[in-house]
Amino acid sequence: MSDLVRRQFVTCCAAGVCSAAFVSITPTAAAQSAEPDPKWLQSQLDSARLRYAKFIEVLGRELDEATKKRLLQALGRECAIQYRDVTWDKFKGDIKGFLKAVQEPSGWVAKAEYDEQAGTIRIVDRQKRCTCPLVQKSGPPADQCECTLGWQKETYSRILGRPVEAEIEESILRGGSRCVYLIKIKA
Repeated sequence: MSDLVRRQFVTCCAAGVCSAAFVSITPTAAAQSAEPDPKWLQSQLDSARLRYAKFIEVLGRELDEATKKRLLQALGRECAIQYRDVTWDKFKGDIKGFLKAVQEPSGWVAKAEYDEQAGTIRIVDRQKRCTCPLVQKSGPPADQCECTLGWQKETYSRILGRPVEAEIEESILRGGSRCVYLIKIKA
C-alpha cells in the first residue's frame, strides 16, 4: 500500500468512514496531485454522510431512548463549540445582537421571535434542508434532530449566560417543510 493510500485510509477511518469505503479512496492521478479531484471529494463526502446516517440508525437500535438522546445532544453541544467564535464568544450577553446577525441575508435564520417577558425565543430556519453538513435530505432518521437540540441548548445558554431548554416545533427530517425551534430561557 502506498504512503498516499495509507494516509487517505487512516484519514477516512479517523473521520468515521470505515474500510467498506476503501474502494473509493484508491489513488487516481487527480487524487495524487496537490488538488484533489472534486468528484473524488464528493465521493468521500457522500460516503461519510451515508456512514453517519447508518450510525444514527445503529444508535436507535442499540441504545435506550434516554441514552440515545443524551449522546446526540452531547454531539450537538460539541458542534456548537466549533462555532463559538461567531456565536457566544462574539455575542455573549447580547441575544438581540445575535438574533439580528443570524437574520441577515447571509445568516441561517429566516425569522427569530424573542419574547423577553415570556422568556422564549422562536427560531425559524432559512434552509429547506437540514443544515448539518453530514445530513442529506434522505439521510439519517429523525433522531438526528436531537443533535440540533444540543446545539441550540449550548449556543443559547452560553449567549444568555443562563440555562435554556429547546424544543422542536417543526423539522424537515420529521416531515416538516422547515425547521423551527423554541428556546425556553430558565430563570
